Amino acid sequence: MASQMDPDDLNAKRIVIVFGGTGFLGRRIVKRLLERGFTVRAASRHPARVGQVFSSTAKMPEAVAADILDASSIGSAIAGSQAIVNAVSLYVEQGAQTFERVHVEAAAELAAASRACGVDRFVQISGIGSDPQSDSNYIRARGRGEEA
Repeated sequence: MASQMDPDDLNAKRIVIVFGGTGFLGRRIVKRLLERGFTVRAASRHPARVGQVFSSTAKMPEAVAADILDASSIGSAIAGSQAIVNAVSLYVEQGAQTFERVHVEAAAELAAASRACGVDRFVQISGIGSDPQSDSNYIRARGRGEEA
C-alpha cells in the first residue's frame, strides 16, 4: 500500500515568492501560505521590513531583496520557486512609480521572467472593478495589468 504524504510536508517543498509581501494584502497572503506549510519568500525593495512585518508570526518568510521595477533583481529572486504571487500595488504615482509602470509593464515583465525561469504558477492580484477601459488611470492600469 502506498504511503500518503502529509499535505504540509508536500507544501514545505514548494517555494512561493510573494512580491508586495509586506503590503496590505500581500502580508495576509504570506501568512496564509506559511500557515499551509509552504516555504515563502517575501520579495521587497526593503527586505528589513519583512522581519518587522512578520515579527509576531510563528513562522517567518525568507526576506528577498527585489524591486519589481528593476528587472535585474527579479531573476535571482525567483530562482528555484514553484509559484509567484504578484501582490504589488501602487495607490499614488510618484516619480518613476506610475500606475502604467507598476501595474502594467512591471507585471508583464514579472510574468515573462516567471515563464523564462520555468515557474509553475503565476498569480496576478489585481483589484475589484479593474477595467482596461476605465476613465480612472488607476483602475485602467490594474485592468491592463491583468491582460499583460
